Amino acid sequence: MNTYQFVLLSIFVFTLCFWCGYIVKQNEKGLIEQIRSTPNLTDTAVPTPGFNEDALQKISKDDPKWLQLYEREPKHRPNFTYLISEHSKCRDVMPFVVIFIASHPSEVQARLAIRASWASKKQWYGKSVLALFLIGNESREQTGKLYLEHEKYRDMIMQDFLDTHKNLTHKTRMAFQWLHDFCPKAQYIMKTDSDVFVNPGNLVNYLLNLKEESSQTLFTGYWLQGAPIRNKRLKYYVSSEEYPLDVFPPYCSGLGYVISGNLALRIYMMMCHVMPFTNEDAYVGVCLRLLGGQVHMPDDNLFFIQRIELEDKIQHLIAAHWVDPVAMKRHWETLQKT
Repeated sequence: MNTYQFVLLSIFVFTLCFWCGYIVKQNEKGLIEQIRSTPNLTDTAVPTPGFNEDALQKISKDDPKWLQLYEREPKHRPNFTYLISEHSKCRDVMPFVVIFIASHPSEVQARLAIRASWASKKQWYGKSVLALFLIGNESREQTGKLYLEHEKYRDMIMQDFLDTHKNLTHKTRMAFQWLHDFCPKAQYIMKTDSDVFVNPGNLVNYLLNLKEESSQTLFTGYWLQGAPIRNKRLKYYVSSEEYPLDVFPPYCSGLGYVISGNLALRIYMMMCHVMPFTNEDAYVGVCLRLLGGQVHMPDDNLFFIQRIELEDKIQHLIAAHWVDPVAMKRHWETLQKT
C-alpha cells in the first residue's frame, strides 16, 4: 500500500466513524426525548396543589419543634424508578377512590384472596373503586414472577427499592407518588395492607355522606399517637438521626386510612421536604402536621386494629386487620349474602 492509498483509507475510516458516532448520538437524543415525553415520576405536566406557607408560619408560632423535620428545598423527592406503574388505569375511568394495598412479593395467596373477594367488584353506588398492590423489588427470580402476575391481573405498582421492613416508608411514598404522577384527579385514596378486609361499599357510602367542607380535607382511620421506639433490638426502632423529636404527631394506623385526593397530593408535595424515617404511618402523620391538617375521628367504630371475630361486624365496618386469605374469602361470601 502506497502513501496515496493509505491517506484515502484513513479518510474513509475517519468518515465512517464520524457518521456512526453521529447516528448513535441521534439515537440517544431520540431516546432521551422519548423518556422526557413519558408521564412518569416528577416530570408530570399535571398541576399539583401546593401547601400553604401560612400553615408553616402558624406552626413556627404555636409549636416550632415540628419545623426541625421540614427542609425548604425539596431534597427528599422520591427518585426510585417504576418497574411496574400500571399508569393506564386512570386514563378512561377516573376512580372515586383508589385503594393502595401494601403487599410483600411473597404474599401471592393474600393477593389472590383479595382479588377474589372485596377487590373483585369495581363499582359501588355508581362510583368506581380501583385497587392496586404496592410492591418493592426482591430477587431476580421473584421479580420475574411478579411481572408474570402483573401481566395477568394488571393491578400492581412496583419500584426498584428492596422490599424490606425498613423500606416500608418508601412503599407508602410510592402510593402518593403514583397518585401524583398518574391519577391526580381521583377524589379519595385509601392505604391498607394485604391482611386487611376492606368493605368498599361502606367506604364509598361513608365518603358520599361527608359534608362538603370535610370532603377536601379528610384524613381518617384508626387514630394513633405515640413516641418513637429507641430500643435497637426492637423491630420498629427509629434512630434519633432519622427522627430527632421525642413524640409523633397524631396519625392513623396503616391498617387503613382514607384521605381526600386533594390533600393526598399536598401530602406528596410535603414528602419531598421531609426526610423519610422508619415508621411509615407516623411519617405520613408528620407531613399532615406540617400542612396544618388533622386526623378526623370517624363517628362510628369503622376501623378494627385488634384481632376480633368479625362475622357480626362485617356489614358495618370499613376495614379490619389480621385477616388471613381463607377468612378473606369467607367474609366476602358472608357480605354477599346480606
